[in-house]
Amino acid sequence: MMPRLLQLLAALALLAAPAPAATGARVELKVDTAQAEAVLDLVEKHAVGTAPAESDWERLFSTEPYLRLERREASLGRPFSRDDFRGFALSPDLAARAPALRRTLEAWRRADLDGAAGRILPYLPVEARIRARVYPVIKPRSNSFVFEVATDPAIFLYLDPGKSEAEFANTVAHELHHVGLASLSSAIEERLRALPDHARQAASWMGAFGEGVAVLAAAGAADVHPLLAFPEADRRRWDQDLESFDQNLGQLDRFFLDLVSGGFARPEVADHVAFTFFGYRGPWYTVGYRMAAIVERRLGRAALVECMADPRLLLVRYNQVAAETNASGGPSLPLWSAELLSAVGAAGGAPGSVKP
Repeated sequence: MMPRLLQLLAALALLAAPAPAATGARVELKVDTAQAEAVLDLVEKHAVGTAPAESDWERLFSTEPYLRLERREASLGRPFSRDDFRGFALSPDLAARAPALRRTLEAWRRADLDGAAGRILPYLPVEARIRARVYPVIKPRSNSFVFEVATDPAIFLYLDPGKSEAEFANTVAHELHHVGLASLSSAIEERLRALPDHARQAASWMGAFGEGVAVLAAAGAADVHPLLAFPEADRRRWDQDLESFDQNLGQLDRFFLDLVSGGFARPEVADHVAFTFFGYRGPWYTVGYRMAAIVERRLGRAALVECMADPRLLLVRYNQVAAETNASGGPSLPLWSAELLSAVGAAGGAPGSVKP
């Protein structure tokens, strides 16, 4: 469950040949724009009335991003033929967008991906490793995603003129946190192995709060607006969605309790419900972020980073801070139910009491 979940999390999304963007013992990050470059060269050649040669098409179809994109679509059973891609590449619509796409690619090349990796490393345990390739791509579908995160992590980002250099860097940082967390998946899974099946499924889904932690990590600090790099409309929507924190936490508490009690007929039914909490930066993001920010502000970043090694610990430490806040007469914070924390082996939520 945990490796599959980490792949799904990360699935929600600069030279012609791969070149290092960040180095070091913990980071191996490369960006590869070969596919986007090849597509734009084809489009621009066609626009001036020159028919692309077969060698131009072979250049495109032999790029690493294209081959991996082809493999990814095949793994999902989606139609993705080279003949269809030829038609897409020579379409009037793509020709009209080509100048903006070229400008966007040039802007994204200037993105500080060393800084992106540097921001998220303090939000990962020291044993976490980041090894990934980043592919800005031009393709028919406008989705971005991660692929083969457990074996050879790749981050595919749809080349979108509506996204700035800063948004691109923030998005890469967010996905790199998922990649770093995925490097710990075996150890995390081992911590949950002894739990009963339903409790293990619930504890595994608690790992989805990694979306919120990744938002915090990509921002770089709890006192920085998590969507600072994004347009004002995105920031306003985020702030509005955070206002539903109490309600969303209660809804997730009920979901987890239904899981541990065997209230879903089949695991895939529970997964279907869990996916509704992703949405457009839905509760996995907002509740996860606010818990992480609260824990970091009160207990320190080291205490938050310890939660990366066990998805239950974030709920335990959040409850600790929330209970202290409520007892002091501060603004009331909702609590995870003691029944839930006990069911997933968190011993009623006492600090440091999480056990398999």
